[in-house]
Amino acid sequence: MTSRTVAAGNQTTTAARPRGRQRGIAHAGLALLLGLLLLGRPAQAYEQRSGTLSLGVQGGAGALSSSDSFSRGATEIGYDSYDFAGGLGIRIRYGLDRSHAVGVSFEDLRFDRKSGEDRELPSQYQLNNFMVDYYVYFHRRYKLSRYVVLGAGFHRPTFRFSDDENILPGEGLTANFGGGMEYFLGRPFALDASVRGYYLRLKGGSAVAGELMLGVHYYLLN
Repeated sequence: MTSRTVAAGNQTTTAARPRGRQRGIAHAGLALLLGLLLLGRPAQAYEQRSGTLSLGVQGGAGALSSSDSFSRGATEIGYDSYDFAGGLGIRIRYGLDRSHAVGVSFEDLRFDRKSGEDRELPSQYQLNNFMVDYYVYFHRRYKLSRYVVLGAGFHRPTFRFSDDENILPGEGLTANFGGGMEYFLGRPFALDASVRGYYLRLKGGSAVAGELMLGVHYYLLN
């Protein structure tokens, strides 16, 4: 790959990248969370027995904040040159009992370059998170079930100039804490909304990130 010097912020005019889609997802997510709070009511026992396996998919948006930068040779890229991201998450959970579960998560988050930044910067900062999660559930006998989640693992970052030209800084540690809600449409199916905050140990520093995700979860009832 050809070495290049990149300094964030040395140009002030560039085409603004559209971020309406990510903001629209965030607004829809907030509306759904409020709706789930109003819809929760007693129903048949929705808590899952120990040994229940479940699979879920979520989509959403996130944001990144850091004052550090990545450097390699003549290349220097500020992490604060990126802000909003679209994301996809895959969740697998295993019930330990009716109120606790462990799981694994895979996430793909792609943060866009901020408008006004140097166009020589990579157009996108991609994070792939691989985590082990621990869940604690509340009100499991209701259609609306709440949970908190704590997780740790590692992330694999990529600075993307184009489909054929990338920089791979190397893996780093990640940890997350958050909460969510499941609204059961039936015993096997639930709408799943979650908010998570992340600490990322990056090459050249650290960052914090947040995400809002919505999706569905399916329980393989035994």
